[in-house]
Amino acid sequence: MPALEHAGDESTTPAEKPLFGKYEVGRLLGYGAFAKVYHARDVHTERSVAIKAINKQRIIKGGLTANVKREISIMRRLRHPNIVRLLEVLANKKKIFFVLEFAKGGELFAKVAKSRFSEDLSRRYFQQLISAVGYCHSRGVFHRDLKPENLLLDENWNLKVTDFGLSALTEQIRPDGLLHTLCGTPSYVAPEVLLKKGYDGAKVDIWSCGIILFVLNAGYLPFNDPNLMVLYKKICSGEFRVPRWTSPDLKKLLSRLLDTNPQTRITVEEIINDPWFKIGYKEVKFHHDYLELKADDEDDDYYSNSDSDSVSDSGSAGTVSGGDNLKVMNAFDIISFSAGYKLSGLFDDGEYGERFLSTAAPEKIIETVVAVAEGEGLTVVIKREWCVKVVGGYNCNFVMTVELKRLTEQLVVVEVRTKESEVGSSNRIWKDKIRPGLSNLIYKTGPAGCC
Repeated sequence: MPALEHAGDESTTPAEKPLFGKYEVGRLLGYGAFAKVYHARDVHTERSVAIKAINKQRIIKGGLTANVKREISIMRRLRHPNIVRLLEVLANKKKIFFVLEFAKGGELFAKVAKSRFSEDLSRRYFQQLISAVGYCHSRGVFHRDLKPENLLLDENWNLKVTDFGLSALTEQIRPDGLLHTLCGTPSYVAPEVLLKKGYDGAKVDIWSCGIILFVLNAGYLPFNDPNLMVLYKKICSGEFRVPRWTSPDLKKLLSRLLDTNPQTRITVEEIINDPWFKIGYKEVKFHHDYLELKADDEDDDYYSNSDSDSVSDSGSAGTVSGGDNLKVMNAFDIISFSAGYKLSGLFDDGEYGERFLSTAAPEKIIETVVAVAEGEGLTVVIKREWCVKVVGGYNCNFVMTVELKRLTEQLVVVEVRTKESEVGSSNRIWKDKIRPGLSNLIYKTGPAGCC
């Protein structure tokens, strides 16, 4: 979707009453061809939020329905302190509303447009940017439109990446291993995108990060020209001059970031180990929970033509609906299990599912799962009578949920779902490390011991 334009202090009153009875909508923050962003306040918590209102008819006519769905899917799976958080999604007959974390500090672009940053401040924001971008790549997400206008600042002046409307997922990669959609902002686009022969999503994000770092330090673009064809020739040549105040180590890093050959361009891992980058760098520690518990899932259609306002989705992390009661399976649940033991076909790419029967008490199953997971160095982030969610691995990119349902008085169905950015890795962690520790819980009904 087109980038949103800053709206200054322009005020608007899009609704006389609170939106969905929950949000008091205030001034307009920015707008684009398909969406407007407003400042709003949660009437219950007094929390400030940003609400991105998207016109349904415009995106349908523009053929962008899939883009919006993908943006929702992407933002739901991203939980990083340097990425703007999607809090929930609401919809009515005419519009879709993204309720987003509010970045009080505004755009980074507005700050650097006034004056270039010191090298230390440039490094601080570049470190936060690379932390967020590396996290996205580990989740199979490629932003493809990184620029200062899409970098916001919170009340503590920490960086927040936003606007994933042009992002791509690993499942969009063609058989040649590359992406092919031409997108991005001219001054920040990588040369391989301009050549229209396919590109690596991670490498083009790194190029854009290099442009951003140059701008922060210099106060101007390394490649710039009012004539697009001339601009593109400059980008493809890769020739630029750094300001005289640039340190040798930063100059060396910029040359590796803005390498026109994507094969030799620096990687996120190499950036993190770069001497200039490492100064004062602290690795971000956080828990990741993009694999949602089924009880949290909503079935509402973002694009329905219902006349009534309806809540379409909630992206709130750590929320478990349904209380702590163990659900008793009904006929529909049992029929849905007829597909067999392995459930991987029911999930998105990268997810693996498995279920088994157990005669053990639910509390014993939960405690055993917790003990085995913690024994493997994983962290329990949610624990209920009927479910457990654990995370672990690099940047907590491995996620496992275990959910219990009562089949009979004696039998419990245990359903396991795992996900990790490296395809097959979560399968191995589950099968090789965790599942053996739970083998005494499995009710043996046949040779495979499955339901």
